[in-house]
Amino acid sequence: MKCALCGGELSCKQGIHHYTECGLDAVYLAGVDICTCPACDEVFASIPNVPDLHARIGEKLLKKKSLLNGPEIRFLRKNLGLSAKKFARYLSVDHATLSRWENDKQEPTGTHDRLIRLVYASIKGLSAGHTKYLIEEAFTTIRPRKGRMPKIRIPVDQWRRDKTNCAVA
Repeated sequence: MKCALCGGELSCKQGIHHYTECGLDAVYLAGVDICTCPACDEVFASIPNVPDLHARIGEKLLKKKSLLNGPEIRFLRKNLGLSAKKFARYLSVDHATLSRWENDKQEPTGTHDRLIRLVYASIKGLSAGHTKYLIEEAFTTIRPRKGRMPKIRIPVDQWRRDKTNCAVA
């Protein structure tokens, strides 16, 4: 494989990639191809099937045991393909309120946190059983945020169903 920057030959091996490109600081991808160009010292991670990966990250956020933070709310909204204005309308909040949540200037209430998760689950078309689990099990354990978010580690075999939709990070 050739380097996109200089055309040099890439050296690739599997490893763990800190996937900050999704807008979240705590996502790590295990088993992805990490390629290095000896000619220009660029490092690339080959990330297969990004839509499936983002769906998996969304599912992990739905089950998170603490209130969602701003970047997580933004990730869920963008993963739905919604504008901030439209998402705010779905949540029955002012666009400025959503902006404060997404920028960590204000924390959403527990009720709004659960509504964000349910709107996401509904639009993503999660099964009735999955939604029932969220309401009966996952939502009962949500607590206020404390400290940093625990790392989300996702092995590549949990989302790689099709290698045709790749992104290079």
